Amino acid sequence: MKKIITLCLFMGTLLFGAGNLAAQNTIEINKIASEKAESLRKVIKFDTDTLEEVYQAYKDYETKYQAISSDLKANWEAKVKIDKELDQSMKNLLTEDQYFQYKNLSAN
Repeated sequence: MKKIITLCLFMGTLLFGAGNLAAQNTIEINKIASEKAESLRKVIKFDTDTLEEVYQAYKDYETKYQAISSDLKANWEAKVKIDKELDQSMKNLLTEDQYFQYKNLSAN
């Protein structure tokens, strides 16, 4: 009986730790996306609605990037794909001039 209780406590700790790790990853992803969106807004002026959409685009990108970042060599095609998805999102969200500025910034 004692072994079962110990096992249950151990499993509970693992589950709690995994949940906590996922929450930390989500917080980190949100932080990175927010920083990138705010930095872009400082250079390319856009409204609050666009800021939220740019934040979501970065958040989607960072979420996918986190899933493959442990082995970018093996996940190179996936990285290229998510880079293209982010680029397409920005093209859809920004005006033509803003997108041109964005491309110039991301090239540097």
